[in-house]
This record gives sequence, structure tokens and C-alpha cells, in this order.
Amino acid sequence: MAERQGATLPAWRARSRVRLLTDVLGGGRQNWDKLRQLASLVAAYFRPRLVRRRLERLRALGHIDAVPTIGQLLVAGRDQMMVGAAEETKIFYRAQGIPWIFHNARRFLSGPATMLDPVGLFSPREAIVHHVLQTFHRHPVYDLVLLRAHDGGPEELARQARQIVDGTHPHQRALASLIEDGAYHARLPAEIAAFEEATRAPARPIPSGLVDDPELMLAMDQFKDLAGFVRYASRLRVGFVDGLRAWLAVGFDETVGTLVHVKVGRRQVEHAACDPELVTRHLGALSGEAPGAGSTKALL
Repeated sequence: MAERQGATLPAWRARSRVRLLTDVLGGGRQNWDKLRQLASLVAAYFRPRLVRRRLERLRALGHIDAVPTIGQLLVAGRDQMMVGAAEETKIFYRAQGIPWIFHNARRFLSGPATMLDPVGLFSPREAIVHHVLQTFHRHPVYDLVLLRAHDGGPEELARQARQIVDGTHPHQRALASLIEDGAYHARLPAEIAAFEEATRAPARPIPSGLVDDPELMLAMDQFKDLAGFVRYASRLRVGFVDGLRAWLAVGFDETVGTLVHVKVGRRQVEHAACDPELVTRHLGALSGEAPGAGSTKALL
């Protein structure tokens, strides 16, 4: 998987675990940044109007064509994170020889807010920027569009990406110690510049056969950009309580469920909420359900 995406091995793999932990702890400036980002993220979870304003701004800019409810965002975020991104990332980490638990613990220590928003719409601008600089993205268009919901978002990412290349970023040590692809930071400024020249350009296609699981390929394709995520979310027939139930199930699955080998959460995306052409492409035939069909329980 890593080879097909042109990823190179990160230089930090040869370091000791003690040094790798020290890399991400940071000093006073770095930890103050972490606290501010975390406080802004937590506050946004209690300000649904803020999230709606960000969505409305992105719709006005032509990036999305719907404004999902908070419940729809929460359930779709669970599907995007737990059914799609987490599984894809595990495969990528294995290919790169990166330990899953230890590396994610270091990512959390480096930027807690970057690990606590499965959607990205609740995050402050700086947390999104830190996330893009912290971890490998096949094509960071999802996050670049997210940043357009914030004043000067892509411009700030471009500025900090150049700092990383120049070796002058305030979080340089942590970010260089975390990135999973050794060539990622060097090519990121060009990715950002290409987006700024064509902000409405489509997301880069998922390489055919990138993983063997067609369900995972469907999830990766549906969620490769923010527009696809929003279309999926807006088709779900769920409410806020369903969103809470979905994430409670995640909490069980990732703790007690892991120990007793029992999973209660969804294992695949809701086909009826996916783009029909993507279902056809990856699964060979449409599921036969209208978008949004099915009970709430079926979605959870």
C-alpha cells in the first residue's frame, strides 16, 4: 500500500522509544498551543451554530451542496473514522513498520485536538493545520477545503508548511518525528499551491486495488473529500441521540470490546448513503436501497 502511494520510510524509525516520546512532549510554547487548540475544540462541541456557520460558508463557496445536522455529522464521522480511516491507516502503518498504539499515543501527546474530531468541522484552524503537518495524507484536499471555512486557512497552512521545509517551525521536532512518509513534508507546499490555484478541483482518485477489501475501498472513495462526506452524512436518517449511541459503541469496541473480542459498532459504511456510482464501482452492483433508506438501528 505504501509503495503504491509513493510513500518512503520515515527516518525516525531507528530512534529509541524514549527519544521518540521526548520529541513530542514539547516545551512551554508548544504545550500552550496544544491547550488552546483543545479548549477551542471542546467549546465547539457545545456550539452547534458555529459548526453550521462553517458549513454554510463552505456551501456558499461551492464546496458542498448540503448542511447536515449534528446527529448526521456524528454518525457519518463515526463511519468515516472507524470504518474507513482507522482501517486504512492500520494497513499503511503495517506497510511502513510503524507501531499502531505507540505512534497514535505520540500523535495525541503532540496535538490532542488533532485526534478528537473525526469530522474536522469542530476543530479550530490551528488544529487542522497541525493535523495536516503531523500525519501523512494521500491528498490533503479534505482538510484544505475544511480550512476554507476559516479566515486565512489555506494561507496559514502554506506558511507553516514552508516553515517545516525550512526547519523553523515551532513544533519542528515533534512534526518531523511523527510524519509517516519521509517525503511528505517536501511535497506538501506544492500540494497546497495547486489547491490555491484551483480550489474547486476534484479530489485525486483512489488508486485502483489499493486495498483488497471492496468495502474499505468504498469507504475511502466516499470520504476522500469533504463533499463526499457531506453527501453521505446528509442521506443518513439519524438524529443527535443516534450520534451519541454511535460513539458510545465506539467507546465500548475500543476498550471492553477489544478485550472480550466483541464489537457492537458498524463494520461497513451504509451503502444507501453512499454515492450510487461508487457502490457500483467497488461492489459491482447497487444495493437496491434508496439513499437514506433503512431504520436508524440499521445505521448503527
